[in-house]
Amino acid sequence: MSTRMYGGWRPRRGYGLGNLSEKQTVTVAGCVLVPLGVWMLVASFELPLLLLGAAVAVAVLVAVLTVIPHRTHGTSLGGAVVIWVRTRTARRKGWTQWESGVFTSHARKNELPGVLAPIVPLSTQDGLGQPYGLLWDRRNGRLTASLRVAPVGTVLTDVDRTDLWIGSFAAWQAALGHEPTIEWVAIVVESAPSAGTELADYVADRLHPAAPQVARDTLTEIAASHRGATADISVRVNLTFQPQRARPVPQDDAERVAEVSRALAGLESDLPLCGVASLGRATAAHWTYWLRSAYDPHSRPELARLSEHNHLLAWADAGPVAAEAMTDHLWHDSGWSVTWAMAALPNQAVTSNVLAPLVTPGRYHRRVAITYQPFPAEEAAAVVNREAHGSTFRRQLRRRRGLDETARDRADEARAIQAAEEEAHGAGVGLWACYVTTTVEDPQQLPDAVADVESRARNAKLRLRRCWGWQHAGFAASLGAGIYPPELVKRGRFTR
Repeated sequence: MSTRMYGGWRPRRGYGLGNLSEKQTVTVAGCVLVPLGVWMLVASFELPLLLLGAAVAVAVLVAVLTVIPHRTHGTSLGGAVVIWVRTRTARRKGWTQWESGVFTSHARKNELPGVLAPIVPLSTQDGLGQPYGLLWDRRNGRLTASLRVAPVGTVLTDVDRTDLWIGSFAAWQAALGHEPTIEWVAIVVESAPSAGTELADYVADRLHPAAPQVARDTLTEIAASHRGATADISVRVNLTFQPQRARPVPQDDAERVAEVSRALAGLESDLPLCGVASLGRATAAHWTYWLRSAYDPHSRPELARLSEHNHLLAWADAGPVAAEAMTDHLWHDSGWSVTWAMAALPNQAVTSNVLAPLVTPGRYHRRVAITYQPFPAEEAAAVVNREAHGSTFRRQLRRRRGLDETARDRADEARAIQAAEEEAHGAGVGLWACYVTTTVEDPQQLPDAVADVESRARNAKLRLRRCWGWQHAGFAASLGAGIYPPELVKRGRFTR
């Protein structure tokens, strides 16, 4: 039996020429046309030639900053300069440091650092009266819900069942494009080495008093012999909604929550067909536990005990007591974290378990967040057709210039045409991203944890790049709490 392979991903290129993106192509074209326009003005109105020299100098500088790549940051040289300026400005103004004020006299309520500051929890009930929580972003009105799931796994399943699960997941993705309120989805897989007493406490709480003594002694001995050999694993599917996109538009908070609940019910019911068991919707207390344990990994065993007995912290305790964002890592309470963002998906076809090395538990705490932003169904055809036309345009341009077509160019055009054909047959279209965070309690272990993640990423055929200068935003994105870096870059003083 042949092994089933999957692939066909490609980055958005539009009508970009060569290795340049569409924006870079437009910028370079402007650097050529602007000096020509200035030259025509100088020649027509007999203006000083100094203007032409200044225009040429500025155009050359902008073209160099746009075209030359920065090997460390994975962006252009101009983009690296912008990151450096923003980082230095934020550090000078103290924006990279955080203190929650535990010993201050004011009441502590909604205190989360950085881009998480506008987020507060809302508690509501589903159609069956079961409570669950939503994260409300007060800045833009988005609501984020989390579905706790337990993957069945593909180790002991046959190929046909695995193909069925993957096909169902593809259909679930395509359905996202038909839901107008959905913004993006974040699938978060978090694993951490369990403390030495967690398994023993779990077994001790469940021993029946009337059980034979030999059975009790056997279970206690087995639990004690496996101290530190287990892992704490959680998987959740977080969905971010924008209720204002619904028709008719909700008029108050109750209608917005009701709209999200309606959309969430349909998406939740289809998830078990994708090879996962549904554990229910997360409550505000679950969110508090996830955030607090992420910021204070040393308290994870105690938080697990509180969670086991339904004694959870209030939202005011979800954030860190103190944190500071460095250029290449983030310090927060008892942890030091490094976050990467995905730079490229595999070029070759891969098997269904290609991500297993990245999500498998290891020696260090690791959190992998895979995000998917679907295009609306009515826009998906225009997006893939634009990419296919862009590939054809580049091929025609190379032919007119007498340049030979490379194997990479042919493969890129084939993938663009394949995406258009698959969309025509009902496939969904969206943008994939991945954010990986590793956390240690001892800063001396940070280099080993970094090497462990980078090695696992290579085995998973992913190319990751460290979030230089925006570790705090990458850390927040990996939590799946409604933070999406491509949306963050649109914020600023000119968009408020």
